[in-house]
Amino acid sequence: MSNNILVITSNPEKDSMTDAVGAAFAAGAVERGASADVLDLYDEGFNPVYSAADRAHYLGHAPMPEDVVPIQRRLAQADVIALVFPIYWYTMPAMVKGLFDRVICRGFAYHPDGTPGALADKTVRVIMLTGSSRQWYESDGIGESLDNQICRQTFAKYCGVKDVELVYVDNLSMGDDSSDKRKAAAAQLEGIRQLGASLA
Repeated sequence: MSNNILVITSNPEKDSMTDAVGAAFAAGAVERGASADVLDLYDEGFNPVYSAADRAHYLGHAPMPEDVVPIQRRLAQADVIALVFPIYWYTMPAMVKGLFDRVICRGFAYHPDGTPGALADKTVRVIMLTGSSRQWYESDGIGESLDNQICRQTFAKYCGVKDVELVYVDNLSMGDDSSDKRKAAAAQLEGIRQLGASLA
């Protein structure tokens, strides 16, 4: 049976490299017979701001906020989840942080009593778009910090995801449409397409 793939992208610019990476991952999966669902947080009109309603749910005083339930449903139905976003100031953008704060939350992704949540045993790839090289991120400690925060602590420790990895799409230059940059970007998109196919 083929996997269900969910690709979540976050970039306010239409036709961005972020969108192209998400589309490439989905296309690779579909080529192998998987179903692929692409969720653009901006198109979805997702509100990333943690509210009093979110806090009340966390404390067990209120139901899950209604606006996050459809996204949680799509996450629960997926076998493979790809989060695709640019790195801003060495971390995830506010929209993606809001996804973690509001959607990948207590009562859904994990439970205080240790009962497995809805993401347990899924496959997750965190695909990060960066202006600098992967080597720079890894040598400067930022890559280690991201891997610890997102992969080892959030997904593995809290959510029970055993197969989670960071993936870099690196050395990107906004606004540089030179032939060399286009070729380099195309090569990385092909690598992402192959990654999507390999996980289907």
